[in-house]
Amino acid sequence: MSMASLLTLIGVWLVLLVTPGPDVVQVIRTAPRSRRAGLLCAAGIATGTGVWLAASLAGLSALIAARPELLSGLQVISGGVLIYMGLSSLRGGLRTSQPEAAQPERVQGVLTAGKAYRLGLMTNLSNPKALVFFGAVFAQFLSPGMSALWTVAVGLILLAISFAWFGGFSLVVRTAARWLARHGNWLDIVAGIIFTIFGLVMLVEGVMGLVN
Repeated sequence: MSMASLLTLIGVWLVLLVTPGPDVVQVIRTAPRSRRAGLLCAAGIATGTGVWLAASLAGLSALIAARPELLSGLQVISGGVLIYMGLSSLRGGLRTSQPEAAQPERVQGVLTAGKAYRLGLMTNLSNPKALVFFGAVFAQFLSPGMSALWTVAVGLILLAISFAWFGGFSLVVRTAARWLARHGNWLDIVAGIIFTIFGLVMLVEGVMGLVN
C-alpha cells in the first residue's frame, strides 16, 4: 500500500467515523452516565472495529462477492440486533419519563463497566456503516503483495483512530453531562427511535436481498 493509498483510506475512515450513526448515538447516550462508561463504550466500539477488521482480512469481502446472500443474512442479523437495542432503549426512556421516576438520579441510572463496554461492542457489530466498509470498501485498499506486518500496521492505525475519536468524543459529551443527565430519558427515547429505524431499514434490505 502506497502512502497516498494509506492517506486516502484514513480519510475515508475518518469520514465514516464522524458521520452520525449508531456508534455516535450510543456514545451520546452512554457518556453522560460517567467518564468511565463513555470510555468503555468507546473501547467496545473499537473492539467491534477489530472484529470487523479481522473478518475483512480473513476474506469477508471475497466471500460476500462470491455469495451475495451472505451480506443479506448479515443485514438481517444486524437489523434484528439494532431493533432489539432500540426497543430496549425506548422502553427504558419511557419508563423513566413517568412522574414517579423523573428524578435526576433515576434518569441518569447506573451503568456498569461491563454493560457500557458491551453496548459499544454490540452497537458497532450491528452498525450498517461498519458492515459496508469492511464488507466491501476496506479490501479495495489492500494490495495482494502487502506484507503481513504492513497489513497489521494498517489495522492498528484504524483501531487507534477509532478509539481516539470515540474516546475523545465521549469526553466532550461528558462536559455536558449535567444537562444531558437531566434529559437522559429523552436521550434514551431518541436513541431508541434511531436504532429501531436503522434496524428496520437493514432488516428490510436484508430480507429483500434474500428473497430476490
